[in-house]
Amino acid sequence: MSEQTPLSLNLSDPAEMEVYSLPSVTVIIPTFNCSQNLAVTIESLLQQNYPKLEILAIDAGSTDRTLEILYSYEKSITLSSVPAYRLYQMINQGILMAQGDYINIIFPGDFYIHHHTLLDMMQAARSHDSPEIVYCGTLLRDGRSELKFLFRSLTTDLLKRGQQPTGLQGCWFRKELFGEIGIFRTDFQMRAAFDFMCRFCLQSTGRCLPIRRAFVDYDLRWVTGPMVIQHFWETGKTLHRYFGTLTTLKWLYRQKDVRRFLKLWLRRIRVAFLGK
Repeated sequence: MSEQTPLSLNLSDPAEMEVYSLPSVTVIIPTFNCSQNLAVTIESLLQQNYPKLEILAIDAGSTDRTLEILYSYEKSITLSSVPAYRLYQMINQGILMAQGDYINIIFPGDFYIHHHTLLDMMQAARSHDSPEIVYCGTLLRDGRSELKFLFRSLTTDLLKRGQQPTGLQGCWFRKELFGEIGIFRTDFQMRAAFDFMCRFCLQSTGRCLPIRRAFVDYDLRWVTGPMVIQHFWETGKTLHRYFGTLTTLKWLYRQKDVRRFLKLWLRRIRVAFLGK
């Protein structure tokens, strides 16, 4: 694992030595033709100045400038390639490669809001005896409306409503947790993280630590109608698997994905005919 040493590190300073006693972190970035969004994500990681940070980029054969950008950071990033873009297979490959005590997954275009995100999260983890999941709030940004703050308590009642406590980008998982309950399902395109949260609540004896602060910015600008449909289908499938038919029907009655899809569809019709 490549380590990035602070420029002014003083090993005789107890405060700086304390940083080196924190857990190591692996951040996984799945990439595919994302050159326009990638640099902001990488820079936000490097600005953390966290001494025990491993960055893994898993690329699916990009044909734009993505690989050129990744190679320009070759001293800071470990690059691995896969033959095709299958998101959760790529993430799982990163998990198998990871050497950090905690694993975080972040996507091109997303970024850490504060330069001390990793430091704050790992200090919290250590002070609470290294729980299996540490998570923070996520800012949701779609470029059309005001920023939204996503943060909820992780409970089975929340999961039964088809909701996650935060975005996947706002979660740090202890590596041992994947050995306990398995890695991400690869037959899902959208909701493998939700499935993982269900398994954690129902199958693990581990602990989670919520931190009610926004440390991650999540770029939602690329959400499309087909993605909404896939999200809807995979949510229902997951609820039925873990909570049964009645819970799924209750969720179906109150969920909003159908209305979201209709709004996207009507917006496309308006643009097609009115140009606005």
